[in-house]
Amino acid sequence: MSKKNNRIEEYREIIEKRYSLVPTGCGGSFGEILCFELHTQPINSRMDCKTFSGGYSTGLTFKELAKKWGISTNFLGELIADHCKKL
Repeated sequence: MSKKNNRIEEYREIIEKRYSLVPTGCGGSFGEILCFELHTQPINSRMDCKTFSGGYSTGLTFKELAKKWGISTNFLGELIADHCKKL
């Protein structure tokens, strides 16, 4: 495993451990946590776009989530790309 992949896996584990201490009810896997943060947070007042299903867009922006997790938006992008590859 490359150094880059090790860093991604280590951070995924860190996030899972953090959220296990304060469960959200969304599940405990990194993918479930990521989707919760990006898609199901309380409605964000600046995100008032209707979705295809008729609801409203919710969730944190990439910048907000990166700040919440204490990482750069570039690294968040790497985490998201890695997650998508595993789907």
